[in-house]
Amino acid sequence: MIDFASALRRSELAALTLADLDIRPHGLLLTARRSKTDQEGRGHVVGVVHGQHAATDPIAALHHSLNRRGHTPGPLFVNLRTGHLTHDPIHGDGIARMLKRRATAAGLSAERITGHSLRSGHATTAALAGVSIEKIAAQTRHRHLSTLLERYIRPIDALQHTTSGDLGL
Repeated sequence: MIDFASALRRSELAALTLADLDIRPHGLLLTARRSKTDQEGRGHVVGVVHGQHAATDPIAALHHSLNRRGHTPGPLFVNLRTGHLTHDPIHGDGIARMLKRRATAAGLSAERITGHSLRSGHATTAALAGVSIEKIAAQTRHRHLSTLLERYIRPIDALQHTTSGDLGL
């Protein structure tokens, strides 16, 4: 859940360590130390707050994961092999495979699910909820609003403004 709520890239998720978490009373701050748009490693801090529903609360899900993982320093997200956690960091491709497995388990077609689905899903869901493009861009850290509009928001806008429903078909 923290992956969807944070809108981090899968490589940023895979690189997170326990030291990158700053747990606060109303949520947490995640520090992505390096990213596709931050090759110099200046870092970006991304906030995540508690969810509105216990079953989908990203902070509660993270605490559950930490209880299983343990609180020893190291990678935040580790591999699971034959039912046992390792101390090896998960890879970005592992995140994509996990998403496909979870989509299939939920009865969805995993064909179009990718590692990018978490990030684009966050932006799409926020746009559908009426969140401003500027606020979405601040969370996703898009430097160019045109990228966000053309790749995430525009398809939604096309469905909201179509005249096909007015044709009497």
